Amino acid sequence: MNISLELVDDGYGLQVQSGNHSMMLDASQDIGGNDRGMRPLSLMLVSLAGCSSMDILYVLRKGRHEVRSYKATVHATRRDEHPRIFNGITLRIEVQTSAPDAVLARAAELTRTKYCSAFAI
Repeated sequence: MNISLELVDDGYGLQVQSGNHSMMLDASQDIGGNDRGMRPLSLMLVSLAGCSSMDILYVLRKGRHEVRSYKATVHATRRDEHPRIFNGITLRIEVQTSAPDAVLARAAELTRTKYCSAFAI
């Protein structure tokens, strides 16, 4: 896995390239950024929710369960002192599916304990 970041303005704007995909990172205007992209720590939460979501969807679809809707939300808190690491993360999954509750519970367990690398970091 390789990514590259290139400064594209006089603030903190970074163009990110990963394979055939690109996106912007930036800082807020109150610290000299232009607010044109996501923050790095937000991307860590996206990685956690995205990795988990793909795992859960894979398990459901592999079991041939219908997925009518799916939504993941993340709420995180950070400590006040530097480094301002996360001190709490809540991942909430809402899914409408034909799968029984036991299958959903097992899919959630597998993403936490086996499949999702972001949980291990």
